[in-house]
Order: sequence, then C-alpha cells, then structure tokens
Amino acid sequence: MRRALVFAALAASVPLVAAVSTPTPGSRMGVYSAAQAEQGSEIYTERCAMCHGARLEGTVEVPGLTGKFVASWGGRPLSDLYDYLGRAMPQSAPGSLQPQDNAKLIAFLLKANGAPSGFKVLPADSAALHRIAFDPARVSQ
Repeated sequence: MRRALVFAALAASVPLVAAVSTPTPGSRMGVYSAAQAEQGSEIYTERCAMCHGARLEGTVEVPGLTGKFVASWGGRPLSDLYDYLGRAMPQSAPGSLQPQDNAKLIAFLLKANGAPSGFKVLPADSAALHRIAFDPARVSQ
C-alpha cells in the first residue's frame, strides 16, 4: 500500500516538473524565417525608414531600432511589440499595416538585432507571440 501511495505521488508530480522545466521560446531560437525577414525589410524601407532611418539609426526625435531598442523591448513577449506596431505605427498612419506586415517587420527587426532565422514563419497573432520572448541577453547590439 505504501509503495502505491509513493508511486501515485511521483506520477502526479511528473507533469508539474515537465511543465516547469519547459523553456519559453525566445527570439534566439529561430522563430522567424529568412524570407519573412526579407519581406519585412521591404516593408520597413517603404513604410518606416523615412522616420527611423535607412540603417535603423533613428534621429533625435525618433528612436533607433537597434541598441537601446533592444534594452526597451528585451525580455518582453513579442506580442507587446506586435500590438504596439498594430496600434501606433507608422506614425503618419497608425494602425494601417496588416497584421502579417507587422509580423514581417518584427522578423526584420529580430534579424537586424542579431537573432537567427529558422524555418518557421513568425505568426501574425498576438496570443501566439505572447509565448515568445524578445531575448536581449544574447542579441547583439
């Protein structure tokens, strides 16, 4: 009887341990495709570069999208950036980009900040992006 109770207690704790030890995907785990980042680059050139600069350098009034950008968004879920782009960018026409375009822009920004590409396309879905962290610790600045 005692063995059965010990076994039952161990069996019940296994799913909990597995759930705790499962790492949250981060931006350094190939969460976007190279093709998606290239498409994002084209959107950036057309819709964002006029304010943020051709090399993402920003201006005195407009933030750059490397360096301090990583510090501002790092450690947060990609959904935060996705939602911000969706409601506030581009500044001249907030909310005018399609959800897929916002995901492509994030893929481009991840690439520009040193995150490696993978084989999956970054989803254009806030709930899915909430589960992916912008991993600043290992993103080059």
